[in-house]
Amino acid sequence: MLQARVIEIYERTGFANLALEAKKEYVARYGLKGEFRSANPEGWERAQPLVKTHLAELARYYHASAQKSKATADYQEAVRWYREYLESFPKDPAAAQNNFLLAELLFEDARFAEASVEYEKTAYGYPAHAKSADAGYAALLAYAQQQKKAPAAEVPALQRTSVASALRFATDYPTDVRAGPVLADAAEKLYVLKDGEQAASVAQRVLDLQPPAADAQRRVAWTVLAHTSFEANAFDRAEKGYAEVLKLTPDRDTARNDLVERQAASIYKQGEQARAAGQTREAVGHFARVGTVAPQSSIRANAQYDAAASLIALKDWDGAARTLEDFRQRFPNHPLQGEVSGKLAVAYLEKGQWAGAAGEFERLASTSPDPKISRDALWQAAELYEKAGSRPNATKAYERYLAKNPQPLEPAVEARWRLAKLAVADGNPVREAALMKDIFNADQNGGGARTDRTRYLGATAALAMAEPVAAEYRKVALTEPLQRQLRLKKTKMEEALKAYAVAADYGVADVSTAATYRIATVYRDMGKAMMSSERPKRLSKIELEQYNVLLEEQAFPFEEKATELHEVNARRAATGVYDKWVQSSFEALRELRPVRYGKLERVEGVVDAIR
Repeated sequence: MLQARVIEIYERTGFANLALEAKKEYVARYGLKGEFRSANPEGWERAQPLVKTHLAELARYYHASAQKSKATADYQEAVRWYREYLESFPKDPAAAQNNFLLAELLFEDARFAEASVEYEKTAYGYPAHAKSADAGYAALLAYAQQQKKAPAAEVPALQRTSVASALRFATDYPTDVRAGPVLADAAEKLYVLKDGEQAASVAQRVLDLQPPAADAQRRVAWTVLAHTSFEANAFDRAEKGYAEVLKLTPDRDTARNDLVERQAASIYKQGEQARAAGQTREAVGHFARVGTVAPQSSIRANAQYDAAASLIALKDWDGAARTLEDFRQRFPNHPLQGEVSGKLAVAYLEKGQWAGAAGEFERLASTSPDPKISRDALWQAAELYEKAGSRPNATKAYERYLAKNPQPLEPAVEARWRLAKLAVADGNPVREAALMKDIFNADQNGGGARTDRTRYLGATAALAMAEPVAAEYRKVALTEPLQRQLRLKKTKMEEALKAYAVAADYGVADVSTAATYRIATVYRDMGKAMMSSERPKRLSKIELEQYNVLLEEQAFPFEEKATELHEVNARRAATGVYDKWVQSSFEALRELRPVRYGKLERVEGVVDAIR
């Protein structure tokens, strides 16, 4: 089905939340209560295996979320999916296991009355299975919890129900090592009365017995001490308690994984306490110990991530980088992977590892579902590659940025500008010219998206585009036949003037001064070219003199125009514009009009006064 394919794609591409929602939609459509069942019975039957799979995954996901968040909403959501699974597939081989998990979930959410029902159903309502005895035993714990919160008048009835359940446990599982302790007075007080302080006291007495109590009873006692310590936020004692329980727990015991998780949680909580108290270095130690003491625990990844975050808070950039790098390799599919790139980038930046930071920003750009974050990260990557001197990588990053983000206009134009500068550094004038043309066109077609920056870059690009046009003009030599060459040079001159005029018309100060200076230079060059042009052969001395006079007359307007334009530039000094092109125009005027502009000190004094 198409929806199943969508889920598969979401999961493969790391969109866990979208996959989760898609699974819910799949179950709603094809599940037991969906309308699809009556509309297409055969199709409904084919969909059930995947419905079962998704129900189980949803239940496990929210179960895990509830254990981490302790939020009632997460517990309720997990219960919902477990119940729907059991209602939909009551005879499935995994039904008993899921029923047990449902009961555990209810127990964790303090819904002990419901939990006891589900535990007993798990223990006695299915053919014998791995959790049967555990469920029966847990039912007694659930009854004990009920008694703790029940009104006094209801306690006797609850006790009787609990006793009946205990007897049933002993009857159905007579060889279970817990049968004796369940029937014992001390165990009865511990699990039936559920008084936390008294339970801890009785547990300690079990541990103090001489000769020592059986391992099973000591295990129960240590478990109680560990649990009560954890609930009292005495996580150091809880850790010790769980460690002792684990010593008494066989390697293949189904409860072992849970105990390891609890031990890891106790260590992790010590880290949280230290962090809250401002003892950051101690917090790092506790978080790191989770990986040493309980390397297979589900909380290890979170602990390692928090260790890295604490190292960042300590500005221990080397330690943070190592921890995050190990996290990335060790837990490639962890939900927190999406946060690693940002934190690693910070660490690399602080260490001055620009290329490494750039790589992390690139990774962030490729994984973030937020377009703005992706866009900004890719831009940072490109800038950092530039800073690292890695022009090929910088070029690729800017090119990827443009491919993915043709808008907004300003950064897209800026990216082309950066690429043009990189092309210059690479000695690639053809690519530079193409990019300058792209910049100019992008700004010209930008409409309302144009900004001062895009106009500036557009003007600068126009100026750059005019240079090769002017170069073509300068290539034309005034040689015989002069009339033809003169027409050609004038044509090229007009083209150059128009190209520079485009840049000047932008009204960008330093571009306008540059364009004005270069237009003036073209006019002056034309006058000089005419004066130095090749003379016709076989002219008499008088004819040559007359010819030269005619040339001077034709060249003079060009020089006058050049002077006029340089003066336009020079007058800009009065408005506060005194860049290198204005200065260059002053230099030209000292040659063209030495009497008026020859005194350098006076001119500069005027400019300084203007400033």
